Amino acid sequence: MKNDSGDTHSNSPKQSTKRIKQSLFSLPATVWLTALAIKRPVTTGMVILSLFMTGLISSKLLPQESWPALNIPVAFINVPYSGASPDEVERLITRPIEEAVATLGGITELRSTSRANGASIQVIMELDADLDSRIMDVREKVDMVRNLLPDDVQRVYVQKFSTQDLPVVSLVLSGDKNLSQSYDFLNRTLKQPIERIEGVGQVEMRGVIQPFIEIQLDSTALSMNRVNQRQLLSDLRASNFLVKSGSILNGERKFRISPSGEYKSINDIRDFQVKSGVKLRDVATVNLVTPPRNSEIRTDRKKSIGVEIFKESDANVIDVTDNIVGLVELLREDDDFSDIRIDIEGNSGQEIQESLGDLLKAGGLGILLSFVVLYFFLRNLQITLVVVASVPISLSFALAGMYFLGYSLNMLSLAGLFIAVGLLIDNSVVICESILQQKDKSLGAVEKVLKGVDNVSIAIICGTLTTTIVFMPLLMGEKNFITILIEQVAAAICLPLFASLLISKTVIPLMLSRVKANAMSNVVTQGRLDKWYRPSLEKILRRPKTTGMVILLLILSGLFTKQLVDSNGEQGRGETEIIVVYHIQGQQRLGDVSALVDEMETFLYSKQEEFEFTQVNSRIFPGFAMSRVKLVEGYTTPYNDLKEKIREGFPETPIAKPSFEWSSQKEKSIKVSLNGNSTERLKELSEGVILQLSNVEGFDQVGVDETNQDMELVLRIDREKVSRLGLNTQDIAMQISTALRGSNLRSFRDPTIGEVDIRVVYHPEQAVPIERIKDLPIIQGEGRVITLQQIVSFETQPIMQQIQRVGRRTTLEISINLAELSRAEAVKEIRKVMSGIALPPGYDWQLGRQFAQDEEAAADMVINMALALALIFIVMAALFESLLMPIAILSSIGLAFIGVFWTFAALGLGLGDTGRIGMLILMGIVVNNGIVLIDQINKLKANAESLIQPIVDACVSRIRPIFMTVATTVIGMVPLTFASSDNQTYTMAVAIIGGLLFSTLTSLFLVPFCYLMLVKLGDRSSRRFAKAKAFANRILPI
Repeated sequence: MKNDSGDTHSNSPKQSTKRIKQSLFSLPATVWLTALAIKRPVTTGMVILSLFMTGLISSKLLPQESWPALNIPVAFINVPYSGASPDEVERLITRPIEEAVATLGGITELRSTSRANGASIQVIMELDADLDSRIMDVREKVDMVRNLLPDDVQRVYVQKFSTQDLPVVSLVLSGDKNLSQSYDFLNRTLKQPIERIEGVGQVEMRGVIQPFIEIQLDSTALSMNRVNQRQLLSDLRASNFLVKSGSILNGERKFRISPSGEYKSINDIRDFQVKSGVKLRDVATVNLVTPPRNSEIRTDRKKSIGVEIFKESDANVIDVTDNIVGLVELLREDDDFSDIRIDIEGNSGQEIQESLGDLLKAGGLGILLSFVVLYFFLRNLQITLVVVASVPISLSFALAGMYFLGYSLNMLSLAGLFIAVGLLIDNSVVICESILQQKDKSLGAVEKVLKGVDNVSIAIICGTLTTTIVFMPLLMGEKNFITILIEQVAAAICLPLFASLLISKTVIPLMLSRVKANAMSNVVTQGRLDKWYRPSLEKILRRPKTTGMVILLLILSGLFTKQLVDSNGEQGRGETEIIVVYHIQGQQRLGDVSALVDEMETFLYSKQEEFEFTQVNSRIFPGFAMSRVKLVEGYTTPYNDLKEKIREGFPETPIAKPSFEWSSQKEKSIKVSLNGNSTERLKELSEGVILQLSNVEGFDQVGVDETNQDMELVLRIDREKVSRLGLNTQDIAMQISTALRGSNLRSFRDPTIGEVDIRVVYHPEQAVPIERIKDLPIIQGEGRVITLQQIVSFETQPIMQQIQRVGRRTTLEISINLAELSRAEAVKEIRKVMSGIALPPGYDWQLGRQFAQDEEAAADMVINMALALALIFIVMAALFESLLMPIAILSSIGLAFIGVFWTFAALGLGLGDTGRIGMLILMGIVVNNGIVLIDQINKLKANAESLIQPIVDACVSRIRPIFMTVATTVIGMVPLTFASSDNQTYTMAVAIIGGLLFSTLTSLFLVPFCYLMLVKLGDRSSRRFAKAKAFANRILPI
């Protein structure tokens, strides 16, 4: 009895399965797993179902966050200290802290900046350091030198930074009234309610300043009551204290002892006993005041308040943000906020949910389009459904793997899953097509499946390895921030691919073995592709000179388009905002920076319709400012064109350099750093260096990076006069300091507004401006008053606005604008000039830090690509047992890169970092087609008389699965180019799509051609070697 296909009953699936059970280990090792799956279908189904359910459950349990948890191995030490010069801050604060911290082990670099408002120090540690314990060590070292710092240094902040420390929600409050004076109202009605939400760790308000207690000294009253100012400040500091003094036992009860002299209210300060019969209120006025603004936030040109909300480290970002948004909705309906507008400027939870939604849409659309493409080729609904089933199953396995390996769902891992969706169907397509090509009627359904799997097992395993192995150089090399972040993308790509390999070796063969024979036989195989491809390939193989010229032209076109792509810079496709960064030169007055931003905003709003934006939000500080231009949804003008139009309105001012880049170093500029111990000596050396560099043709505007220098008034005390008048130099310095910048005391805690700073200043009418410093009254011990100019001489000198140090050595940067030279040419000229300048011992130079980082990043990318290429070669050489065959396949990588450059040049895009990552992924993908071709050629050429015929036959037999895999990969990635929540996937997807399409169309002809040329080269070399060996044997017989 025969079945519908003509096969005998003995070849039915049940009969074949019985034979499999009897001879499992007699089968090739490549089909053991497949045979086991077919032998135990129920067990296989239950295992797959269990893993699928585990993946679905894991998708709910996976932590969801904006960015992966990454602790940057840097301790940030910040010491606020206003009113001092950078030199003084460096000498009194920066150097003592650096010397103490430098004794710690495991520190790779110390960087510091000393400014007039304090010092900031970065302690950069090894990447694998235990950051929490190292932060504790840094705090201990800082505490050890705390007594060496100036007395009026109130706080020393030692902090770390983690990606989890980024705000999860950012709010902007604006209205008709001035909110900058509403700290108490906003603290009570907004800040504190948000802080009570479960999972909220911290709330910071910007643009509104907390009041502080100001003690305004009356110099006349001090003189009349014979109160020494220095002694008064010392007594005020000593009287505000809280000490833990242990505990005592009273019977069975234990009491802790805490002597407290803390101020409880403003009246406690006013009633402070200065001396017998004199209270502080008698010589000073004590008030709660709001300090001048040190920053400004504007929305639609109106002053506004910024609120940044941070979550606790273990809190779920979506739950926290949803609760915050719910509270904001309630506040919007509250009468207290009737005239206040609350905008949610950033919401990490919403961004993650949108990314997840985009992933589901892209995945669903990718599966649907892949289904349509496969059905177009196969024309069989049942088999098409079998193949497409690999996508959701592989994704669920990947989610389970990410959960158990400790990964999270974040912007980077989601981008990796986006990319993987287009690759998951490849292995199943190749397996399915190989099985369908088994036409031997003497074989049963199971035997056909096993033979089909065996024919391509090595090829798909090798293809999966080449796709995933490209990440190994990044992950196995030296760890840095880039490799740690790319690891998230790599895991999200590799896990689904390995899952798809497992599915293609088990589930797909199992399901195809159960498909009815007539369904298998009705699948459309070769058609028009054969009629078109065969004669075209034969012509190319028989015309090597013409084909060689075509290859040369392709290479030249690739080099040309690469130059176009390099000149395009970063693209802005799909961006929703344009950020204007004002690179402020040094520290400026807030009002001057605000006027600069206002000029820019006036220009923007005058052309709002033309620039297609809805709102401008600005952040303004004395040393930094930025404006976010929020574009309308679906804007029509190209993004880069909008930027160029906005660039026309950049204000020309010496205090700032507006730009669209976060770094102030332009593409056409470079910096040279001079390093040494003395700032003054570096200034002297820089003058000579600047003179030499200015003579180089092509260099423009050579100068010290800190062009905006301050002037310092130096007061030199005549110690002889001071001693004769019975004065103390410290008393004089204290009176000058208090008169000019005030003095800080220990803060106290108010029950309603929290911790409040206390500051001692002179009464406004008695405060001394800089032009009247010579007439500053100095009070002697007996109450006699003299002026400062009687005991002090004055002189002015220029000072740096900030002093930078690297490795406990001062650094001075010289900036060079490049008029006509490229960066490579500029580096040559700089090295030539600097080699002729003799620097004194202990002083040296180097190219700017940004240049070194860019150069290192570019070199790392080249090295990683070279290593990835080498690993791909090793895998293929092991597969084919040949050193020549992999070269033919590697030619497809070069063709893919040409396709990338053509695509980006045609679209007017710049490659960027994400585009380069896409090229790295592309290297592992495009070789899959070549592997399938060469593997089939090797199997057919053994019994062939000529070489061209088996090459053509093999390529024709594999053209349809190649077209199917490429079509499903490209179609599966097309939705990524329209995804709105993560624009970074766009350039990766464009690089992969463009490179893969071009490589496929060209490698179908050029890979076989390269194979033919390499075989001929190998045969010719073998013949020459044989002749040489025979000749040697005749001359030198052994």
